[in-house]
Amino acid sequence: MAIEVVPAQLYALAGVLDAAADRAQQVRGALTGDPVGGPLGPAVAGFAETVGTAGRCLAGELSWLGAAVATAADSWLGLDGSLLPGVGRAVAE
Repeated sequence: MAIEVVPAQLYALAGVLDAAADRAQQVRGALTGDPVGGPLGPAVAGFAETVGTAGRCLAGELSWLGAAVATAADSWLGLDGSLLPGVGRAVAE
């Protein structure tokens, strides 16, 4: 079974993942301050802290995944460049 990997598409995917990581990181900053007063205040603050932590964790995972996809694209480009052309054929660079 052959798997066709197009490095340009992998780089595009890595860019999307990095943008999603940046957006997830912004969640934490949007949840600052005391959103609600009164008896619900501590519960809402705890929920906001949990959501902020989840956003930070998601951002880290998306960032890692984006780097892994970009590394895979680099690897495929390196492999393509190292292959010898067939007899009478040239390899595009």
